[in-house]
Parts: sequence; C-alpha cells; structure tokens
Amino acid sequence: MRVPGIASGRVPSIVVSMSLLMAACGGASTTSETRPTGAGPSAPATPAPTADPTLEPTALPLPDHDLTAAQTWFAPNMGSLDFPDLFADPMRWASARAAVDVFQFYANTVSGDPYDIGGDNVLETFVAVDAFARLHEWGIPIAIEAGVIKFFACDHASWAEYANRAIDNVEAHGGRVSFIAMDEPLLGGQLVEGELTCGYTMEQAAAEVSEFVADVTAAHPDVRVGTIETTPPQTVAQIDAWLGALDTAGAKPAFLHLDVEVADGIANPDFMADLVWLRDATETRGIPFGLILTADWRVATSDSGYVASVLEWAAAIRTGMGRPTHVMFQSWIGPSASGLHEMPVNLPDEPGSISHTRLILDGLDVMEASP
Repeated sequence: MRVPGIASGRVPSIVVSMSLLMAACGGASTTSETRPTGAGPSAPATPAPTADPTLEPTALPLPDHDLTAAQTWFAPNMGSLDFPDLFADPMRWASARAAVDVFQFYANTVSGDPYDIGGDNVLETFVAVDAFARLHEWGIPIAIEAGVIKFFACDHASWAEYANRAIDNVEAHGGRVSFIAMDEPLLGGQLVEGELTCGYTMEQAAAEVSEFVADVTAAHPDVRVGTIETTPPQTVAQIDAWLGALDTAGAKPAFLHLDVEVADGIANPDFMADLVWLRDATETRGIPFGLILTADWRVATSDSGYVASVLEWAAAIRTGMGRPTHVMFQSWIGPSASGLHEMPVNLPDEPGSISHTRLILDGLDVMEASP
C-alpha cells in the first residue's frame, strides 16, 4: 500500500501504513550493517505465507503487453466494498474492462495477511471469486504495488520477501504477475517522521532498490519492476536524477508512474510545464512515463466529489500535455467513517454512474478529447 507523501496532505495514511505493514511483516528485527547511522528500524522478518503451502505457482504465459504503448492501468481502493464484484459480476464493467491494459493490486490485498483498512478484501476473498484466473483469462496483466524503503523499515530484504510472497499467492491461484510497482522508494529513503528516518542519500537508496529488484527477479525472472514517485516534495529535477541513479545502480525502472499533488497540477501552469519536462526527460531515458489519476484529497469527501476531482485533473492533463503514455486510475482515499479506504465504489460502468469503472471511460474521453 502506498505510504503517501506528507506534502499531499495524507499524513494519517502514513501512520496507518506503518502499523499495518509492520504487523503484516511480523516482529521487529535489526540489520544495522545495511542501514546508515540514525536510520529507522529495518523491515521485520516476514512470516511464512498463510496461503495453502501445497499450492505451487502456475506455469502460465504472460499476457501480451508493450510498456512503450499507450496503456491504462486500474487500481481500485483497497477497501472498496464491491472490489470482489469486479470478478464475481464482470459484465457490470465490461466496457471499462475492455479499456484496461493492466490491473494493479496493493501488496496487502494479496499477501495473505489481514489488514484493517481493507476490510474483507484479502487473499481468500479474491481466491473465492477466481480474481487472478479471470484476469489471466481476460488477457489483462497483473501488477502489484509494493514497498521497498520506508522511514520505519529501511532494509530492502523483508520488503522483497513480502513482494515475492504476494506474487507467489497470485500465481498459486491461477494468475500471473507481470509487474511490481515500487511504492515511492525515493521519498521513503528521505522521509523523516518524528525520530524515524532512513536518512539515505540518493545513491544509498538506489543501492537498496537494486538489491530489491535482484531479490524479486531472482525468484520471478519475468516480472518487470517499475517505480512510483511523487512530486512534491521531490522536484522534477530530483526525480530525473533519481532515474539516473537507479540506472547506474543497475535498476533502471520499467516505468515511472508519477503521484502528483492534484491541486498543483490543475491550478499551476508552471507545474504542468515541469511535468512535461519530466515526461520528455524520462522517455528520453527509454522509460515509459505515466500519471496517476486520483482525486484532490481535500474535496474527495464523497464518490461524486472524487469523480469530479479526477475529471478536472484529466482535463488539466489534456490541456497541459495531452495523454501520457500510461494513465493510472487509482484510489487510496480514506479512511471513511467505517475505517476503510473504500472510496469510490467500483461498479457499474454504465453511463451516468458515479463509479471508478465509469470514471475510467469518462476520464479517458476527457483526456483524449481534441483541444
């Protein structure tokens, strides 16, 4: 699950993420040799998978995909109440599904561990509705968003174990994982939260990422690893330098998906010009560039507010740069009064519906419309 940047105003999610991820990974451990003086605790040791240990990953071919082509990714909110219905009742989003090129899960939802903000959206729920097998049947590649470096868990090793366990769980139940999307490792290496920080230089963080990628691809050679980064607090120049550091460390990402402060993107032409510069610099490096279409957290207090905010952001993207190579319709808004990260509802995709799948269709229409 994303641990969002403080600049985006989602500070409570940081606290929630810290507690649930440490709980998911087990008790504390330390490996002082792998982190700088003053760094926060290393990622705890990962317990054995809770999925059926007799199951083996399925030897399925990867769905066809070309990361350099225009792609639409979809990541429902981890606690959305109708998340399983995307697979149990797939005709309710048949049109939107035809527009989706990659479906992304948060690692927590497929890890096999319980976690409070996702409610019943856990591995067993998705296995019961054949989620992974259906995605493979539909030819939609699966991505998993996974942590690598966090201010409370600085060492890559347990994060890699956690990611590998999530991949194994999907592939033991009829699916095939094509991508890992690393959750803001540049921010994670630099963020200070109270007395906790990794305090990594860019080069140290890149070395951790390189080890993470090596551990994941050793176990799953066909999985391609890309990165999610955020601006602000990072500048576009810093993110460009980070991509160079990753390349130098032997961990050139398969893609860059940018988590942007939506209000800045909508209201500030200079900020949009910076995004255009980063897009061009990124794709000059041979790395596909994408933007995450999520809502301004300050106005997304309902499903309708969420949808309106994303459509406004899509219109700003159309005006400022045109459609990026990758667009990601993704939510992590929350918690709601129920305590879940559940906004917006996913279904149906019928015209006039206020839902995440309808938003995919309407958002693409807005973003791809002629100026």
